[in-house]
Amino acid sequence: MIKAVIIDDEQKNISMLSGLLRDYCPQVQLVGSAHNAATGKKLIEETKPQLVFLDVEMPYGSGFDLLRSMPGLEAEVVFITAFDQYALNAFRYAALDYLLKPVNIEQLQDAVHRAGQRVKEKSITANYDLLLSNLDEKDTFKKSIALNDKGQQHIVPLADILYIIADGSYTHIYTVKRSYVTTRNLKDFEQIFPPDIFCRIHHGHLVNKAQIDKVQKGRGGLVIMKDGKQLEIAVRRKEEFMKMLHR
Repeated sequence: MIKAVIIDDEQKNISMLSGLLRDYCPQVQLVGSAHNAATGKKLIEETKPQLVFLDVEMPYGSGFDLLRSMPGLEAEVVFITAFDQYALNAFRYAALDYLLKPVNIEQLQDAVHRAGQRVKEKSITANYDLLLSNLDEKDTFKKSIALNDKGQQHIVPLADILYIIADGSYTHIYTVKRSYVTTRNLKDFEQIFPPDIFCRIHHGHLVNKAQIDKVQKGRGGLVIMKDGKQLEIAVRRKEEFMKMLHR
């Protein structure tokens, strides 16, 4: 069984999630709930759960404030939030699970399964420091992303990424120091990376504008990256790419 708590300022949300866990996630043992960051912190300290369902938007202290008050938290956290692209990207950068309101049963089961696996393997992701630093950092270019490569996790600054290349079911991320291979697809990176910095120039290439050395003209053309790599520009993406370069 996975010991869990729910922290949410609305009792109806706690009751609804409790019911879903009871009906669809029998491996979860709910040991308590709280309605704000302060009582939530006390609950976690007293019950020492393995899994925390944490509402992001709460009065008198958000879910993020709770995390800041508990450095070194040794529990899996599944964030519950209304749609907020800024917060969602922060979760994706840190490779943390989140659920949108209203909670989808299948997504809840998936999140619980992943958390259960990490608890069983004693590999708590604990990228909460990365999440909080990215939320506090206003300069997008100074944010970092968590990348999983061959079972190991690496924290990589966005500014260090040169380009990303799709390769079947894998994606190769090339940085100024080394390359990484991940199962996350190229579209996922395109959706979360800032479009004013990263540009899709081809169905298989995403490049960092700041790492471009020069552009060779042609029907589509070529991008020459600062490490010497030549990447083809798709004809249908050329106009949009050239506009981005001059913005």
